[in-house]
Amino acid sequence: MDYKKLKENDIFPIPVGEDFDKGADSLLLVYSPLTDNAVLVTPEYVDMMEQYMENQDERTLLPKDVVEAMEALTDFDNRKKPAPLAENPMTYTRMAILPNNVCNFKCSYCYSAHGRSGKVISKDVLKVSLDHFIDNKRVDASNKLAISILGGGEPMLSWNLVKFIIEYSTERSASMGFKGIDINLVTNGSIFTQDMIDTLKKYKIPVSISFEILEEIQNLQRGHYEKVCKNIDWIIAEGIRPQLRACITEDNISLMKRMIDEVLTRFPGTREVMMEYVTDPEKMTDPKQVREFYRQYLDNFFEAHDYAAEHGLLLDCSAYRNFNLLIRRFCPGDNTLTAYGEISVCSRIGAPADVGYSDSIYGKYHADGTVDMDENKFKHLIGLNVEYYPQCKECWAKWHCAGGCMVHKYTYSQAIRDEICEYMRNFTKRMLLRNLDKEYKQSCGVSLKEGIANM
Repeated sequence: MDYKKLKENDIFPIPVGEDFDKGADSLLLVYSPLTDNAVLVTPEYVDMMEQYMENQDERTLLPKDVVEAMEALTDFDNRKKPAPLAENPMTYTRMAILPNNVCNFKCSYCYSAHGRSGKVISKDVLKVSLDHFIDNKRVDASNKLAISILGGGEPMLSWNLVKFIIEYSTERSASMGFKGIDINLVTNGSIFTQDMIDTLKKYKIPVSISFEILEEIQNLQRGHYEKVCKNIDWIIAEGIRPQLRACITEDNISLMKRMIDEVLTRFPGTREVMMEYVTDPEKMTDPKQVREFYRQYLDNFFEAHDYAAEHGLLLDCSAYRNFNLLIRRFCPGDNTLTAYGEISVCSRIGAPADVGYSDSIYGKYHADGTVDMDENKFKHLIGLNVEYYPQCKECWAKWHCAGGCMVHKYTYSQAIRDEICEYMRNFTKRMLLRNLDKEYKQSCGVSLKEGIANM
């Protein structure tokens, strides 16, 4: 049975028998993301669920537990709604800024390396963009604004601009009566001065450092281990608790738990760790190789995550974060200022040499204070979401993935993108089963797998 009626209502039967050492279709996890409900049942039970959806008049003939389960899964009045997307580029409350296309590192996997032109945004254009963004005539001052200072290069190489963003944005948002403004910074950690640290502390700027944690991996993939370690120690001693962002490749995919150990012992002032997978499109061309990589990533991420949690440390990744959200688009569609003064829908596409740049630009700021916006192009880009992609229609991970990162369509073949979709489904399934297992242990005292085995 294809369970057409269930799927039409975003209720998805997921075969999970193999996770319990049984035939794949002998157990199904029925998941309703919009009501945040999941139940583990037999195929016969799912058949009755489908009957419930097909024939309303005969629902009273079904077992009471089936009816109760379906009432929870179809609680339409209390369904959660996916996060709204910006209706037009004039309504954004978030902004990303790539102040330059200059970097002092040569990371082996860098997505923006080929776009390095040495370009640095002019302060005049930067001010125009901030004046436009922080404007109570554009968006109501009851909103809280947010700015992320990111890398199309290394932002701290343009500290004068970064400092200007922090100081000017804070002053202007206050004068405009905004509820507040959150500013965060991502850096490779190689450049800090006392003035930088004092400014970051004064304005309470969260700092994320892209850092591979283990010496041999940092020096292999990014370099400058000693310099970055020294700076992490320095900012922690000054009271700044950084987030560490590690890129997971084939070289460190089996070392994730060891990386957590290293953070706990070597960098105990760390507030959290991100471990995001990176697959080099030039190396990872075989779908079987990519599938195995994602399998290892799943196993090692959850092992490291649980180990970190035992020691009071949060380990995160985009898939883990998105599981707790309902989204229409993998990212909401960025309002990203490039070093060229142009506005990109993607913070990873920020220079003319980047693949997809012309497709992603929908506006431009000018030094004379004028702003160009192509609203039709913006609407097209925002429309590339979960409702646009046909492969998302009956996918149980659709509201946590929403078609995936748009950069992938430029960098990977369809075969590799299919493996990324499968990874997202497997991640979602793993999270659902973990949550059910936790509930079962609390109520029954044994694991869900043990309980199923004893039935």
